[in-house]
Amino acid sequence: MIRKYPPRSMKTWYGYRTFSSTINEDTWHEANQYSAYISRCMAYILVPFGLLMAFIFDTQTDVFLYLTVTPVIICALLLTGLTEWHLLQEFDEDGHKRAKPGKKTTPFS
Repeated sequence: MIRKYPPRSMKTWYGYRTFSSTINEDTWHEANQYSAYISRCMAYILVPFGLLMAFIFDTQTDVFLYLTVTPVIICALLLTGLTEWHLLQEFDEDGHKRAKPGKKTTPFS
């Protein structure tokens, strides 16, 4: 959904919203684009895993609950950590884009 309908501004009710992602519009768009990509990658793992658990367990036991909810929680924490790490790699603490290694910058660019 976020890929097809990305949040247009920081005032929308959905989107990846943390302190570092709301510094400016550039960090907002980069964080939402990256977190949508990571979410999609995690869905490729979580959906088949959830379906497999549904086929293995006939009833919803405590083990079923732990085996289905725990990966979702881990992926949510991993999504936040990876997106924040990506923002730290791409932007400085003021929200300015970092220069790529090997790319020469001029004082006027």
